[in-house]
Amino acid sequence: ERRAPLTPSHVSRLVNSGVEVLVQPSSKRVFTDREFAAAGATITRDLSGANTIMGVKQPLNGSLLPGKNYLFFSHVIKAQPENMPLLDEVLEKKVRLIDYECIREGGGGTTPRLVAFGEFAGMSGMVNGLRGLGLRLLSLGHSTPFLSIGPTHAYTDYSTDARRALRAAGEQVARAGLPA
Repeated sequence: ERRAPLTPSHVSRLVNSGVEVLVQPSSKRVFTDREFAAAGATITRDLSGANTIMGVKQPLNGSLLPGKNYLFFSHVIKAQPENMPLLDEVLEKKVRLIDYECIREGGGGTTPRLVAFGEFAGMSGMVNGLRGLGLRLLSLGHSTPFLSIGPTHAYTDYSTDARRALRAAGEQVARAGLPA
């Protein structure tokens, strides 16, 4: 997971307003530990001193700290069986969960979501899905334009770099088609 719930710029603003920000170290995240430290964050694995813990995806089962406030995509609102152990843990450990999916305009259940990770996750899934299709077809002996699409994390700007790669692959498919 390369996404982060806050950027170093956000961290800097929080620190400058007197908020202590703890960031767990990661070599995979899009922002480096050094960038977060330069913004004033304390880099530490131990989040037990934090009042509120933010993430993007749901944490591993069994890893929630009792009595804390958490913000992340939990997917428990959908009542999917695979997510119910997480809900059980939230209740058992008396965690206050703020699910990004439930943060909506005006607080309504059918109003637009205010947290935009969904749009970016969808774009990322499309890019990685087409790249994966290209790799799968290659393993079956078929070279396709999808091989020219890089993994999402390799693009610094979706609106230009990734779109350019997608457009080029699409144009090539339109001209030459796909293997039968």
